[in-house]
Amino acid sequence: MKKTYILTLIFSIALLLLPYATPVNAQSSSTGAPGTWVSSINIQNMSSTSPANVVLQFYNAAGNNVLSFTVTPAIPANGSRSLYVPAEIPGLSSGQFSVVASSDTPIRVVVNSSSSNPSTAGAYEGIEAGETATTLYFPGLYNNYYGFYSEIIIQNADSSDANIQIQFYNQKTGAAVGSPYTATLKPGASNVFVLSNLAPSLPSGNVNGLFAAKVTSDRKIGGIANIWTSAKFGEYSSYNGFASGSDKIYVPALYNSYYGFVSSLTVQNIGASPTTVTVTYSNGTTETFNLNPGLSKELYQPNNASLPSGNVNGVFSAKIEASAGSSVVAIVNVEDKTKGSLASYNGSALTGTKIGCPVVLKSFYKWFSAETVQNVGSNNTNITVKYASGQTRTFNNVPPNGTINVIELANAGSVLPDASSVAATFESSGEPLLVVVQENSNERYVTTPGDYLLAYTCKPIP
Repeated sequence: MKKTYILTLIFSIALLLLPYATPVNAQSSSTGAPGTWVSSINIQNMSSTSPANVVLQFYNAAGNNVLSFTVTPAIPANGSRSLYVPAEIPGLSSGQFSVVASSDTPIRVVVNSSSSNPSTAGAYEGIEAGETATTLYFPGLYNNYYGFYSEIIIQNADSSDANIQIQFYNQKTGAAVGSPYTATLKPGASNVFVLSNLAPSLPSGNVNGLFAAKVTSDRKIGGIANIWTSAKFGEYSSYNGFASGSDKIYVPALYNSYYGFVSSLTVQNIGASPTTVTVTYSNGTTETFNLNPGLSKELYQPNNASLPSGNVNGVFSAKIEASAGSSVVAIVNVEDKTKGSLASYNGSALTGTKIGCPVVLKSFYKWFSAETVQNVGSNNTNITVKYASGQTRTFNNVPPNGTINVIELANAGSVLPDASSVAATFESSGEPLLVVVQENSNERYVTTPGDYLLAYTCKPIP
């Protein structure tokens, strides 16, 4: 049975403004983030028995299928493939496209995007067809909020035109801001909504420029948010829109001056009733607060005096618990303020004893990755990493709400060969896990300072 996934792909050698069918309400066909963008598509075959025959369909903003690309050879069982779009997708012109990926085995997809001038990077997860929805939520969006800007990219996952509405909310009060923005998207197509282009009806600045958004549609959609600032050498990050929430969410990687990294955790109540939220950090510290419907709260870890800081104790995981039956979502922003690095990832309730991560790196064109694995169960567990290239590594007796940090560097015990870009599977001896992957390039920073930090959240393997 063929599985279908969608992903919104930023690809350009030189960004071109493509025509689109129905230009309304300042929607655009290309990102508003500065830079010249290129992307890689990273695919993991989750089948342990069958190869994955994958076809990528590229769509422009008018909904035209501009290229059908068959990934050859087939991706072997438990294997992976990374496709650098400019070099490995022949016949695709410069521009920004959305993609529909189909496969005859279950797959996971992650897109890494990077720009030059400024040098920035971000990552997000491909969206399985079963994960698309008629409502999406974005808890953290910015319009010149302390220099940060945002855009949301919405893709039509249906075979008919999608009529969408985007309602923005003041993140601090939960109040709706202005009237909904409307647009029509062709099947397979995506459009970009840059918040700064929606002014003057969408306010900006340090007081009023902080938002959440709810996107509704008469067809199933998927979407991502991009964040950027011109601070330092330029910073950029991406996260996935949420189709639903939960009363229990986990975040594996939070920081308080940990090797220069700090973090913020934003929690939004997307339910219809008020809820009480408790955040329990891995060192035992708790924070409790109330959220009315639509309201968000940002917790900046350096502002919590009960959290230790520094290179030894300044790293945490957390469990987010809302009132039973409530529905909350969460994102984490990670920043190195000294270097000027930014990454975002989704908090998740999707945990399991076997987690698939489509791409980890060791000395791959000067990139490496760090995988943070959180034990979200109630007992100690052993965690084994199995790489698509055949290597394995095991960590024993990881405590509840505890983490391991698998750093793919030779001096940190990585078992991967140099020049590796492969998928990794994390298996526990019994307790559920959640994994976040962060990628970075200290070597590139030395010669061309910029934001080389990106992150994504891995998903369970059925």
